[in-house]
Amino acid sequence: MKRKILVLELWGIGDLLFSTALIQKAVDAGDEVHLLGKSHSAPLLEPTFPGLRFFLFDAGWTKFHDKYHLWQWNWGAFFRLLWQLRKEHYDVAVSTRDDPRDHLLMALIGARERVGFPHHGSGVFLTRCVVRTHGADQHKVEDWRDLGTAMGFPGMATAQPRLCLPAYRSARADALFAKIGKPVFALHTGARIPVRRWPEPYFQDLIGRLRREFDFHLILIPDPDGYGSQLAPLADTVCEDLTLAELTDVISRCDLLLCNDSGPAHLAAACERPAIALFGPTKPEWFRPWGPLHKVILRDICPQRPCFDYCRFAEPYCMTKLVPGEVWPEVREHILHLAQQGVLPARTVKPAPEPPNLSLL
Repeated sequence: MKRKILVLELWGIGDLLFSTALIQKAVDAGDEVHLLGKSHSAPLLEPTFPGLRFFLFDAGWTKFHDKYHLWQWNWGAFFRLLWQLRKEHYDVAVSTRDDPRDHLLMALIGARERVGFPHHGSGVFLTRCVVRTHGADQHKVEDWRDLGTAMGFPGMATAQPRLCLPAYRSARADALFAKIGKPVFALHTGARIPVRRWPEPYFQDLIGRLRREFDFHLILIPDPDGYGSQLAPLADTVCEDLTLAELTDVISRCDLLLCNDSGPAHLAAACERPAIALFGPTKPEWFRPWGPLHKVILRDICPQRPCFDYCRFAEPYCMTKLVPGEVWPEVREHILHLAQQGVLPARTVKPAPEPPNLSLL
């Protein structure tokens, strides 16, 4: 029987992409699916799921700063949303966050079934409390798989976060890639949370090392706030002011993405393109790019790691002390591995210089 399902994913781009593992199964089953998420939800997912209905809301409890300042929340918008959602008469509401506020919201909107991971007594708001198959440290994709299994969708054990790439094709990317004859590396330098950003001079050093051993066209994608723009002279192409659809299209056509722990890493994974991601304060067990193509580079330099973006020090040592000399061997090894496996074109690897002819000396 067709159900009306509300998926709650009120956080970042990566979290939203993880949820597509369940959304696709619900759509395939013929269910009517609505999504409650931030403003980026519709432009990112609507091309893949044109029948999805979006409710856009910036929940006060998802703010980076002052999330517990209840008097600063937009209560008017919250109660208007609540009124809208109650009118939908949902059969099922589901959230992967073990957050009592998500669970209370599902109860307030009156969803007949409320599926989630209980936490701090929030099971009183749920009708189906799910236990994680692999424990508390499993990946968020595995969380969505567990929830989908609890909701009765077949095949959730192998469900993958994916986007329908032809739906994102853009004239801007067509024009760009028509002029490129080399393997393409993309470098996205930013991250929504500043403490996840690797320093720009470190990226500069890494680009130099890459150029010496590999042959590629480098597309630089600075952060919307300009972080990374100083690297423009080292790039072959600079892509600024991309829409989410254009960013998806560009990443989907690249051979490799270099980035921080950020949304673009998960875009690459959803496009089945390899990513090398530099991690600092968060847990890769939960948030690494999903799939075997990717490489996470991480060092436990700071004893407070993981601190989940709230650094107590003057600088994020987990990133600033992760120097290029430490990173380079893993970057190099992974690129060589991808080339050996045929994931990257063999011509990406420059031939080793011939040894000098000693007889001529």
